[in-house]
Amino acid sequence: MEKGEVEINVWAPLQKDLRMKNISSGETINMQRKEKGYFSAVTDGKNGDRYIIITKSGKEIPDPASRFQPQGIDSPSMMVDTGSFKWKNNRWETYIMKESVIQEIHVGTYTEGGKYSDLSRYIHHIVDTGINTIELMPLAQFYGSRNWGYDGVFPFSPSYSYGSPEDLKNLVDECHGKGLNVILDVVYNHLGPMGNIFPILGYYFSSTYHNPWGDAINFDGRGSDEVRSFVLQNVRYWIEEFRMDGLRLDAIHSIYDSSPLNILKEITDLSRYLENKLGRNIRIIAETDRNDPETVRERNNCGYGFNGQWNDDFHHALHCFLSGERSGYYMDYGNFDQIVHAYKNGFVYDGVYSEFLGKTRGSRYAGLPMERLVVFTQNHDQVGNRAFGERPIAIMGERKALLFAVAVLASPFTPMIFMGEEFGSANPFLFFMESEEREFAEKVFQGRRDEFSQFGWGENIPDPSHIETFISSKVNHERSEERTGKRFLAHYRNLISIRKKYIQGHRPEVWSDENRHLIVLDYADTHVRVVMSFSSKEENFDLNSDNSIIFTTEDCNTDESSPEKSAGGTIIMQPYSAFITKYHH
Repeated sequence: MEKGEVEINVWAPLQKDLRMKNISSGETINMQRKEKGYFSAVTDGKNGDRYIIITKSGKEIPDPASRFQPQGIDSPSMMVDTGSFKWKNNRWETYIMKESVIQEIHVGTYTEGGKYSDLSRYIHHIVDTGINTIELMPLAQFYGSRNWGYDGVFPFSPSYSYGSPEDLKNLVDECHGKGLNVILDVVYNHLGPMGNIFPILGYYFSSTYHNPWGDAINFDGRGSDEVRSFVLQNVRYWIEEFRMDGLRLDAIHSIYDSSPLNILKEITDLSRYLENKLGRNIRIIAETDRNDPETVRERNNCGYGFNGQWNDDFHHALHCFLSGERSGYYMDYGNFDQIVHAYKNGFVYDGVYSEFLGKTRGSRYAGLPMERLVVFTQNHDQVGNRAFGERPIAIMGERKALLFAVAVLASPFTPMIFMGEEFGSANPFLFFMESEEREFAEKVFQGRRDEFSQFGWGENIPDPSHIETFISSKVNHERSEERTGKRFLAHYRNLISIRKKYIQGHRPEVWSDENRHLIVLDYADTHVRVVMSFSSKEENFDLNSDNSIIFTTEDCNTDESSPEKSAGGTIIMQPYSAFITKYHH
């Protein structure tokens, strides 16, 4: 948008003619056909004008690259002057993986109001906890007014459910002003089924590959050059126009590309280019179930070049041992030695046979920095993909949940905290959506029932389309003022502070006693030792006299913080407990 003129470009090789109608002015113009199936139009327009694209058959559709859908997926697109926003914070600190403490947030359920502006009011709480990066679940416009966001349809349009594009920029700007980075979750493996106009326009989808959620995006077939360009422009859009500090790519194992230069490598190459251009750190994080170290290996060492990847193995090993759950894909986990193996080697399944998959899974992580693996006690998947959305505190109790937190936050990996976890939130996070089409809603509901059957969770699960399912998933911030919430919050703040001072960027020696279920992480570089008991009974642990205890879960269980205090001799560890010591030799 420049000097009252707007240029609109649409890639639509399957269309012979396109028109653009500015609903606000009433003007309709023919779009000019250009090379490779592009259509272009330059017209008078201003910020806020509504417009539609009209096919030769007369079908009225939004712009596939719409910057905003103010009334949802079937409404006209809105012209947005992306250069008019006045940023207040033009220089801000950005973090690398080893410095990162991430919190995953769903904008719609983090607050009662569910808007970007509502989230802004909690920036102080987030920063005060010690978190320096928030990761927002997907914002691309989806069907209905409530959704997790993974079935987005318009990748360039932040959902109207949470506010305007300017409201999102305000949130990012305020975060940067408080030293908080923002990473956005993006989905490049499929588009949502409802309101999906792309098939009538061009070769956006593959006829070769399919994934569980819909047609796979076409990255290597006919017309794929323009599809790749569309996605790469989207990467630049979020990082440059919205000043995101990174992206988390959803389920890259369902992104298929046989091209000589894989699209994932092209994305990480682009991120390095943007780092140099913009002069700031950018983190590109992958979600993948392959346990493949090539994901985070450097590009110049034949890897994909991601800065980090989610490590479900670590979560599953701890969760299953502490909870006793063994159904579904959890059948592969639950042994104490798997926790030890993960601390030493990153993955549990690193070339090991998986009973659940019926094949060997993963490859050795040896030699790569541990901070490239992102670990967690809970996230939207591990909570929301349970039938009743229970968090660890509801499954295993407070004591085990606190130990779980130590295992994550005192690890050499990069920790990620789920919204509300830091104050012991016990409310569920359920799968939710809105649908006026009952047949579609029932199809989704039945799919959830089928998925949960492997876990034996039965038929009586919440209906994703019911408003109560959404409302019950909202974080109750009043919990942070209750006794349990205060204890958990003190625990998390203390742990994160210790992590930043002594643990981040260091790799420990790992000791274990498999008979007594004890694990010790010895950070020799900083003279800190983390001692964790996964035993169901009291266990003795001998300390030298030069140790000072700087943290213990028992203080968190008695409403007290953890002052540094000298310790020596035999420590009697309570079941499922941990302490951290600073030693001098």
